[in-house]
Amino acid sequence: MHSYFLIENPEVLILDTIYKINRFRMPLVNIIRMIEINRNFYITSVFLAGEKENDYDIVFSDFKNLYDFWKLLYPLIFVTDTCEGEIKALKKIFSKVNYILYIFHINNNILVKLKPKIKAEYNSENGLNSDDEKNSTQLSI
Repeated sequence: MHSYFLIENPEVLILDTIYKINRFRMPLVNIIRMIEINRNFYITSVFLAGEKENDYDIVFSDFKNLYDFWKLLYPLIFVTDTCEGEIKALKKIFSKVNYILYIFHINNNILVKLKPKIKAEYNSENGLNSDDEKNSTQLSI
């Protein structure tokens, strides 16, 4: 762990969970800090047994103990993905700390929810139904 960097820069921490890409198919949680000169450093990396709230409780309670040991102020913000277990554990253990979502996840969520609506509006404005669009797509390929 890069304790010195954490002590000097405890304000904003980035949580990134990498899912099932290792040979053990276990989630890997990376806690990262970005410093002022546009560099980042890993604070810690932890393999989890699962993706439930209890799994994240262990990580964040140990992390809170580290802050208490070094007598650091808790982070002001956690940047996280949309994992419910992770967010619930954060709210429970760091109850007064704010969290925000990665812009990627926000954009992806908007795209998933709005794409059918945009497609339906486009089709109605252009007098297409879903069958016409499939045929025009096949012809253009």
